[in-house]
This record gives sequence, structure tokens and C-alpha cells, in this order.
Amino acid sequence: MIEIRELRDHTGVTRIQELQALVWGRSELDIVPQGLTVAFMYQGGLVAGAFDGDLMIGFVMGIPTADPEKQHSHMLGVIPEYRGTDVAVRLKRFQRDWCLSRGIERVVWSFDPMRSVNANFNLRKLGAVVREYHPNLYGQMSGVNAGVDSDRVIAEWNLLAPQVYERIYAPPVTPGIQHLNCINSGLENHLDLQEDTLVYRLPEDFGALVREDLEGARAWRAAGREALMHYLKQGYFLSDFVRQGGNFYVLKREG
Repeated sequence: MIEIRELRDHTGVTRIQELQALVWGRSELDIVPQGLTVAFMYQGGLVAGAFDGDLMIGFVMGIPTADPEKQHSHMLGVIPEYRGTDVAVRLKRFQRDWCLSRGIERVVWSFDPMRSVNANFNLRKLGAVVREYHPNLYGQMSGVNAGVDSDRVIAEWNLLAPQVYERIYAPPVTPGIQHLNCINSGLENHLDLQEDTLVYRLPEDFGALVREDLEGARAWRAAGREALMHYLKQGYFLSDFVRQGGNFYVLKREG
């Protein structure tokens, strides 16, 4: 039986370091050190693990921000053998309950906008939205991110929003998008669209491109940066993600 529980001391932190290497293939330089993880715990942060018996199979780490009502979710990882299960969602539910019990109403985190698995999880499954794009946020990285700029968008998770509760407990039917104008044709962007709702198509598997066609991955990174930054600056936000004949962000105009 899988259980989610908070870690309250250094016990288990070594396993979190092991999980970082398993999930992201990170070099030691990119792994959050044990001492820093323990410091997060004692300064009002959340460090929780998902356990199958005695084995930790996933974790979530959230740290305080300058805004006492907002937490930065620094990492969430699940080992490969448990991907495709509900472990990641259960970790986020735990984080939501933990935060709300302490008066924290918003959680934010960064993710790679080209990776459809992350986009689907963050927007469709959790009900987060995106308004910020940061080019090469972390500089050059190791592991699964090696070779391409570390562009990231910021997921905004309003814990009291009805949409968030609905997505994590009673997911709605996927909306149809066939009639919506698409921002891109592959790597070619259309930057003159004005409709209130648009879609942007992601590559089929950006991770495979990074592994097998690095120049192709870099081209997609540049095209995605151009299109998404342009429309976010024009007052749109990423409101949803749909897998329907491809991988698509849904963009809506604010207001």
C-alpha cells in the first residue's frame, strides 16, 4: 500500500538524493545537497515522500518564499517503475493539503515548456496555469536536460480555485480543440493571430529529440521560445493542455 508522509529529520534525505539521480540522470553538481534539504525542513518548507512499504518511490519538496501565502515547489520526482500511476498526483494532493493547513494558498514551480508529459501533468491534471516564460533559467544543465537551453515556464497553482480541486479529484472531459487556430506549423510560427483562444502544438517527444537529434531539439526550443513569449506578452496565458491528434497548449486571452 502506497503512503505519502512528511519527512521531519535527516532520515530519508539520502534516498531523495538517490531519486534525483534516478529521475533526472543528474550529475552530483545538480543534486540538492542533504544539508540544504534538511535546512528546507527546519525553515518552514515541505519535504515529503511516497512510500511503497519501506521503499521511497517519489518525493516532493517545497520551500518558503517572500510571500507567506506562496510556496515554491522546487522538485517532484517519481522513480521510473511507478510512472503512469497516481503517485505524482497523490504527492501534489498532499502538498496542497499541507499548504492550506498553514495558510499557504498558492504554489508555483518551473517546468520545461517543450516536454508534453510535464505540460499534461501540470495544466491538465493539476489545473495550474502559466503566465511567465524565462529563457535559459538555470543555465546549462546535466542529465536529461544536457545540450539545450534550460528555458522554463512558471506554473501557478491556486489551491483554492475550483478548477484545481476538480482536476485532482474529478477530472473533466478533455475539451475539443479542432476549431481553434494553431500558432505554429511545425517550427514555423504565426505571430499575428488575434482570437481569444489559440493552440500551440508541441513536438511529439522533446526528450527523444534531445537524446537523438540535438539540433532538432534546439530548433524546437528556439521556435517555442519565440511563439510562447510573444503571446504571453500579448496578454495570453496557458490555460490547459490537450492530447488530441498531437500535444497542444490551449492559450486564452486574459480577461
